[in-house]
Amino acid sequence: MDLFYTYIAYFNDDTFQSVGVTTDLNRRFKLLKQIRNKKGKNCCKLVYYEEFKSSVDAINCENKLNELSEKSRKQLVENTNPMFVNLLDNLHEFEQ
Repeated sequence: MDLFYTYIAYFNDDTFQSVGVTTDLNRRFKLLKQIRNKKGKNCCKLVYYEEFKSSVDAINCENKLNELSEKSRKQLVENTNPMFVNLLDNLHEFEQ
């Protein structure tokens, strides 16, 4: 059974947020980094995510996050990840 993830990404300058849904956070962030590097821009980091068993639930969460202002999304991240660490680093520990 696939899991679905809704995420918020920040780019290393902490100024731009991207919200999305994926079934594979590692693959998604590798792709985002490749695209950003080709454009000569900073790489991104995963600062917030939620896990769902249903794609519908993940998409509903994505829609709710997109309805929030950038300031509100930043507050959500600050409440759960105040140092804005890249959560992908923690995910790699559990993937073996």
